[in-house]
Amino acid sequence: MVVKILPVVDFRDSGELRVEPAPLLERLADSADLAPFRELIEPLLEYDRERRSDLVRTLRVYFLAGTNASEAADRLFLHRNSMLYRLARVEKLTGLDLKDPRAVLALQLGLLSIDQQGRSSKDATEHP
Repeated sequence: MVVKILPVVDFRDSGELRVEPAPLLERLADSADLAPFRELIEPLLEYDRERRSDLVRTLRVYFLAGTNASEAADRLFLHRNSMLYRLARVEKLTGLDLKDPRAVLALQLGLLSIDQQGRSSKDATEHP
């Protein structure tokens, strides 16, 4: 038997607590509370548009690689020094230190927010 308290949390017969992060993150992504975090990503989006660069993608891959610059560089088929240069550019444009866990969380929330915003605008422009 599974007892659900919230849509994202349930208890199994064994008493095990199970949290489903995907629905929780989806609800959070829709929240207006993420606007300040979205603003952190704006300078990167603008830089990418103006210079046809890939700083936002670089940041996403860096986080997907567990903040391991060498792994992220491999995934993007970049030299490690190029990856480090891009990450330094991200730090300069955002004013945040990627070694600070709070800054990393803030940037991840910003990415979550722009991803959701992109999905919402895509849904609005699609025709049945």
